[in-house]
Amino acid sequence: MLAFARTLFAEPALYLPMAPDEFSLSLEEEEAVIERHRTAANAVFLLAFDGPDCLVGMLNASGSARRALRHAVEFGMSVAKPYRGRGVGQTLLAALLEWARATGFITRIELKVYEANLPARRLYEKFGFAVEGRRRRAIFQDGRYFDDLIMALLL
Repeated sequence: MLAFARTLFAEPALYLPMAPDEFSLSLEEEEAVIERHRTAANAVFLLAFDGPDCLVGMLNASGSARRALRHAVEFGMSVAKPYRGRGVGQTLLAALLEWARATGFITRIELKVYEANLPARRLYEKFGFAVEGRRRRAIFQDGRYFDDLIMALLL
């Protein structure tokens, strides 16, 4: 997973607000992230593979431990460039919704997406996510400001 993330962050013009040299998660830190997702009732880590050793996509969602907020989770998703547009994101997103419904208590799923990331926005809208807000000039990358959108789906 660390190698997958490093490859993603090295892509030019990628819609992730992190430079390659800013990603410094160690193996121990990655294990701790996985353990938190494994043990929390309102967290999940989903991986997509093309064969046993070829990670092509991942999605992680998590929510707060506070009782008033634990019904809502925020997620992030990434798909390897050669696999974009081939249904990997759709499969991961469908699995997220299935997991959320199965919990019996998650009723809100939210995300932030670059306004300019039209393929991602179309995918989220296809699943029923709606824009709830805009964060103007939220990201500064490659010498430019970008707005991002807050989208959510109520279950």
